[in-house]
This record gives sequence, structure tokens and C-alpha cells, in this order.
Amino acid sequence: MNVKVHYRITRDRAGLPQNFSGARRFPSMDMSSLIELAKSQLAADYQIPASAVEISMIED
Repeated sequence: MNVKVHYRITRDRAGLPQNFSGARRFPSMDMSSLIELAKSQLAADYQIPASAVEISMIED
């Protein structure tokens, strides 16, 4: 089963403020593991530090 993770990007690769939000699907797992996995994958996709990714909501 997949969960939908709503996230927000707070800055781009240059470190400039950016207000982008979206949603992605990830496999269902322990909540803390899911948050870390989502942050690391999103940070790698956007080529930004993981601290620039904020998880706002997780849906089943």
C-alpha cells in the first residue's frame, strides 16, 4: 500500500527562498522512516539539502 506525502520546498539549489508544494506516493512504512525516506528522496530529486524539504501532511 502507498501513502501520499504532501511536501513543501523552502529554498532552491542556489539557496534562494522558494515556495513550492506538491505530493508524491511512497510505500507504507513506519512514520519516522517514511519521513526520512521522503526527505532524502525529494532532496536528491531537487538537488537541495534535506533541511529545505518540509513534510506537511501524510495521507493513507
